[in-house]
Amino acid sequence: MANPVMNSIVKDWSTQSTTPAGYPEMPGYQPASQQAQNPYAGATNPYGAQQGVDYSGQPVYGTAQAGTGGSPVSSGYEEQMASYEAMMNAPAADAVDRGMMTFDDVVVKSIMCFGLLLVGAVAGWMTGIVAMGVAMVLFFASCAVTLGLAIFIQFSKKIRPGAIVTYSLIEGFSLGVISYTFEAYFPGIVISAVLATLVVIGTTLAAFMMGFVRNSSTLTRVAGIGSIAFFFYYLVTFALSVTGLVDMTAVNNAKIFGIPLGIIIGVLAVFIGVLCLVRDFDAVKVGVANNVPEKYSWLCTFAIMTDVIWIYLEILKILSYFMRRD
Repeated sequence: MANPVMNSIVKDWSTQSTTPAGYPEMPGYQPASQQAQNPYAGATNPYGAQQGVDYSGQPVYGTAQAGTGGSPVSSGYEEQMASYEAMMNAPAADAVDRGMMTFDDVVVKSIMCFGLLLVGAVAGWMTGIVAMGVAMVLFFASCAVTLGLAIFIQFSKKIRPGAIVTYSLIEGFSLGVISYTFEAYFPGIVISAVLATLVVIGTTLAAFMMGFVRNSSTLTRVAGIGSIAFFFYYLVTFALSVTGLVDMTAVNNAKIFGIPLGIIIGVLAVFIGVLCLVRDFDAVKVGVANNVPEKYSWLCTFAIMTDVIWIYLEILKILSYFMRRD
């Protein structure tokens, strides 16, 4: 379908008058044959007879003037030219100098946030080893805090780097407790989940960089709707499990064509997480290309980090179905 705005631009451009050289006429343009003749053409400028003085009575730059002792006075022309040349030879301001977001900004902030995530995970893991009861109490508290922080970061009118850093540390604690709990029941599951998550992320990033996967309006809508749907699904199932109204373990173990329902839901959730990851990779690419302010690299880092956490947790759950003891 044709773009009406572009059609209007093309139409306006085609109706413009052009110069004999083919360029569009600018306001006030006149052909050389119609321009007024210079009245001083071929004549001597009467104001140029006074040496060292122009018609306004000001000293002419570069002309020797009598100073103290008859020595020429420097006009400052050389200093001006030296300053101008130094300015022209100076390196051009890059994106960092102009305060624009770069890929390095996202990478550095991602390393920092994932480092804090790992620190929090170690703390949660060690708390689970020392006192599992205390760890579970802190786990539910940290989940409430990170949920509030995530909503605050998403809907705040300003970008909050401090909230993102705090989220990374507290969310890491929650992941540490969850990972230790799964590891206690299924030895070796955590390292398998971490490796699988790295493979998924690396494959997605490589496919995006090579152009095999591209963002689109459809992909963005599916990722957004899927994320919201899974958020409310887990919120409802958690409430049903806590209140005891529904045995979600039995529901997830129910088989469809011989496959547990939990695995089907988990694979679908990983797929939605991958779509979100592609969307956020594209947001970084578009942001750098359009020279958005550097502060937006914090939001890109936060989005990528939540995608990675999502994928890790879903892979952890999927692996648990394959490692269950009879």
